[in-house]
This record gives sequence, structure tokens and C-alpha cells, in this order.
Amino acid sequence: MASHIRVRRRTLSCARCRLRKVMCDALSPTCSRCKKANVSCVAFNPATKQGAPRSIAQYLETEIANRDRSISSLDHRSGRDEALKVTATLPASKPSLLESVVNDFTPSFIGVTAAVPLARCVVVGTRIPSTRLFGATDIDMHHPRSIINPLPMYTPLESIPIEASRYLFDNYMLRVAAQYPIFYSQDVISSYSAVFQSVSENSSSGSTSYDIYIISLIMAISLTTAARTQQGRANSIASGLFKNAIRHIQTVLTNDIRGLQALLLLLQYAFLDPGAANIWLLSGFASQACIDLGLHQELPESAKVSILERDMRRRVFWCAYEMEIAVCAALFRPTSLLSKNINVSFPTEIEDSAISAENIDSRGRPSKFTSHRIWRFRQIECEIVSVLFHSEEITARDSSLEGWMNRMEQAIYNWNDEVHRSAALNQDPSMNSTWAEMDLYAHIATPYTIVTLFRPCPRTKKPSSQNLMKAFVAAVKVADGYFKQANLDFGNSKYVFHPCHHTFSSAVAFLQALQRCKDCVCVLYTLSEVEAFMRSFSQLFATMAERWPAAERCLEEYERLLTPVKKDYLEFISQRARSQSISHVPDDFVDLVTLQDDVLDQTTNLDSMFNFGSFFHLEGSSAVEEYNSLYPPVPINWNAEFHFDISQ
Repeated sequence: MASHIRVRRRTLSCARCRLRKVMCDALSPTCSRCKKANVSCVAFNPATKQGAPRSIAQYLETEIANRDRSISSLDHRSGRDEALKVTATLPASKPSLLESVVNDFTPSFIGVTAAVPLARCVVVGTRIPSTRLFGATDIDMHHPRSIINPLPMYTPLESIPIEASRYLFDNYMLRVAAQYPIFYSQDVISSYSAVFQSVSENSSSGSTSYDIYIISLIMAISLTTAARTQQGRANSIASGLFKNAIRHIQTVLTNDIRGLQALLLLLQYAFLDPGAANIWLLSGFASQACIDLGLHQELPESAKVSILERDMRRRVFWCAYEMEIAVCAALFRPTSLLSKNINVSFPTEIEDSAISAENIDSRGRPSKFTSHRIWRFRQIECEIVSVLFHSEEITARDSSLEGWMNRMEQAIYNWNDEVHRSAALNQDPSMNSTWAEMDLYAHIATPYTIVTLFRPCPRTKKPSSQNLMKAFVAAVKVADGYFKQANLDFGNSKYVFHPCHHTFSSAVAFLQALQRCKDCVCVLYTLSEVEAFMRSFSQLFATMAERWPAAERCLEEYERLLTPVKKDYLEFISQRARSQSISHVPDDFVDLVTLQDDVLDQTTNLDSMFNFGSFFHLEGSSAVEEYNSLYPPVPINWNAEFHFDISQ
């Protein structure tokens, strides 16, 4: 018996010997023929038609060693940089005690270490559960997801024609940035110029990792809204641009406003493709970064900051606030930022061309009216969810919960009226499309708020029949509004996270009201009308399913919940028809009906469905990624492919 066991690691024949059709001795790390020719020795991967490591184990060992050296180098350089900073600031004025304390415990990066950003854990999503054998393709070199293969393919910015890139960039600045004014326009324009000037000159010297990251995500966001046709292929390319941006995430996520802006842009893309990242973690992470940077508190007038810097601090904070409330309210989860802890004004509505470090020209055109109105809506929504779902105390000016609910109802209707009134008074033709989108936003946000306010919830488990009917009517309006938004033409945001969550939540409230208020529904609506209401939710989920797999699960779950409720309602109508004939609708029908307190059995109990996070798989896989292989490489003529109408 041999004294030891010889372990031989699997190595692949090199690509050079394969191409020359000669025997490869497969020596590691370089075969004899490649060593003699003094060339790189790599294997050939038939699945991707690219080079691959010849020894998987050795490749991983080398990568680990390189990462260890990089971390050590970063730690050493970070310590040296801090020492240089201290030396450089000695002649300067002595910082305040507060600044010294903050600097001591505030790192220069966002994350666990400078080399491993925390955000990386939220941009690697868990796949939707599959019935296929797990790991069966891990060592299959012919499968695209084999561990032998390189990282997923990304779409480089060089693949976008200059004309198409300019069109997409303008679309983002004109249509998308109004809702999320995360950046100062001139900064983004400079990044775009740096990137695509480098592309045209076949050079990368002019653009930084930050520029590439920002422009990649802007192109991805804009493409999903600008494509008139081939939406699936557009989403596939956008996913590749997202992956291109993520390659630079380690560099861009610094613990300052620039790093936070980069994080918010990532979250904005995730609203379009929720499977790309964990939206819940990202939004909470951004809010914590705001608190760390003190953005939730207004700087004193004595602070030595420019007018532009103060305005940008406000912008970044309110964008982060809006995004977190949008996620938390949809999931009925608590927020990091409560209104009572916020002491910062809204930024100016005036366009960026009228803003400089020295002053704000009051003659500038208001262009950020969309974001201001959405922020005000989120403040109302945040208070409603905090009180009804997380037992926050009502304000002192409200004598009772009912009085508070009436005030919240009036607040959302006042907000809605102001939006529609302002849209009707608009006289700027260039803002017509933006106002139209804001008008539709209000048509959706208002009924959804009514649903949230009057539905069964932890604070009011058994609402009155009158309140349930308010939720019933509003729920249908939510589904209709989102269906209209999903079918809008060019330039309008095609978000999927909020429509799916809001509509499913509204559908549950609709079924609860139908289950408890059969008399009210029967008096007000015909059976055909009620069935049309039921179909409105299914219609939207079916439309959204091609963009996000969770929407298909929404459809399946909604149909499952609907079946017993619909059967119960049909039996009620049948019994009612046999017992009496309804000849007219009474003026005060609420006094004539009684609340039906019976609920569904435990298998379909609607009252327990307050947390939809696990159902939706927030960290689930992207619909885009599942079908990337179905689409050919990026097109040559983007205008013809996606009907951009660039000539216009």
C-alpha cells in the first residue's frame, strides 16, 4: 500500500493547444508549450466562448490571496491617508468638539469594511425557489451558470450608440429626475460627457468608476421607460447595464453625500426591477446613512456651506425619505425616519440651471414640483401607517382615533385637489407630460390612502361597514389606475414594485369588504359590476407578470383567495333573490344594513395578511435575468429596435 494518497486536481486543456490541435501536458499553472512560447495559458469555455481558469481550485486560491493582499493594502493606505489628512489640517482652524467626535466614529466608506461594502449583500438576490435539482449544473462547464464560468454578462456602455445614449440621458433628465432630484444636473452632465467622450475616443482615461456607475444606472432606468416596443429585450439590456454598474460599487459607496446619491440611484433602479436587489434593506440602509450624515437635521445658518450644498443635502435626504416610506408603507413595516425627528426644509423647486453656490435665481423655472408633492403625500402616508399598524400615538390636537381618521381623510383629499388644480393651471407646454403623470399619480395615491386608512388593521380590526365600503370602492380605483399607468406610452416610469404591492394589498381589502358587507355591495352594484371589479385585479397582475415574476404569484394567490369569497357572495345573492325583490335603492342604505362579522376559515383568512414581504420574495430573482439568454446581443440600431423616435 502506498504511504500516501496522491490527490490530483482537475485541470483543463489550454485553449492554445486546443486551437492548434496538439496534445497539452496540462501542467499547472502553465503548460509546457505556453511556457515555451511565453504566452498566457488559459482554458477554453465552450459555454461562453471565452477563456476560463485551467484549474478551478488554483484559481480560487489565487483569487483569495489577491483579495487578502488588496484588503491589507487598503487598510495600510487608509491609515496613511488618515495620517496625511491630520497633518494637512494642522495649520487650519481647530474643529469643534462635535466635529471631532463625529469624525472619530464615522468611517470613510458605507459598509462593513472599505473592501467589502455592506450594500453588496443586498444586490445579490436569492433566486425564486425552483423544483429543479439544486446544484446539478454547478460543475457542468457547458451550462451558463456553472461555477466554472465567469460572472454574469454585463452590458458595457460602449455598446450604446452615442445618439441613443444622448436620447436616453435626455429622457432621464426631463422625465425621471423631476421625481427623484438626487443629483445636481451639471454633475450628471459632466459624468455623461466624461463617459461617452471616452467611448468615442476608445479611451477610459477621462471617466471614473463613479461616472461609469452613475451613467450605467441612468441608461438602465431610462431604457425601461423609453422603449415603446421590445420591452423584454430592453429590460434584458437594462439588467446588463445594472451589472456593469455593480462592478464599481466597491469604489462609489463612500460615506458621504456622493456615496449616498449612488445608493439612492441603485434603489431607484430596483423599483423597476425588484429582483435585482433587496429593496427593503436598501431603503433602510439609505435612511441610516442619512442619519449618520445628519441630513435629517437642518444645518444652522452659521454653518459654512454654500447655497448649493445646503440645497443638495435637503434633496438627498427627502429622496431617501420618500423611498423608504414608499417601501415601508407598502409592506406595513416601521420606518427609520419618523416625522417628529425630522427638522429639514424641502429644497427649492427651481430648475438647476438657476442654482449656483452663491445664489438661487428666483426667476428660474419651477421644475421639481413633482417631487415636492410626492414628499407631502409620503408624510401623510407615513403617519397613517405608523398609527394604524405600529401603534404610534395620535397627535394632541386629535381628541379620538375617529377624529384623527377624519383629519387624515381630509388631508389626502386636500392634497389630491391641490395636485389636480395645479395641473389644470399649468401654462408651460414643456411641462404638460410631467403634470399629466403627476395627475395620474394622484388618481392612484388618493384611493390607495383611503384603502390603507379604512381597511381592517391592527388598530381597527373591525371597521364600520361605512368605512369598509370606502375601502371597497377605493381598492377598485387603485387597480384601474395602476392598469392605466402600466399601459402608458413613452417616457413614463414603468415601476413594478409599488403597483404589485399596492394592488395586492387593495385586493385583500376589497375581499374583506365583500365578505363583511354583502348587503351594502348588493344594494349598490349589480352582479356583473362586482364581477368586473374582481377582474380588474387579475387584469393588472397578468399585465405586470411579464416584468416581475412576483406579479404572477399575486395573480395565483388572489384567485385562490377570491374563490371562496365569490362563492359565498353568489350564495348570498341567490338566497336574497329568493326571499325578497329589491325594487329601489334607499337613500340611507348604511342604516339598513348590518355588518357581517363572519370571516373566512383559517386556510383563507384575509385578516392575517398584513405582511406581504415573504410572499413577494423581496430578494427574489429578477425576471430579466431569467430570460437574458433568450435575447441576442445589444442591437445596432436602437432607434429602429425600440421605436425611440430620436429624430423628434
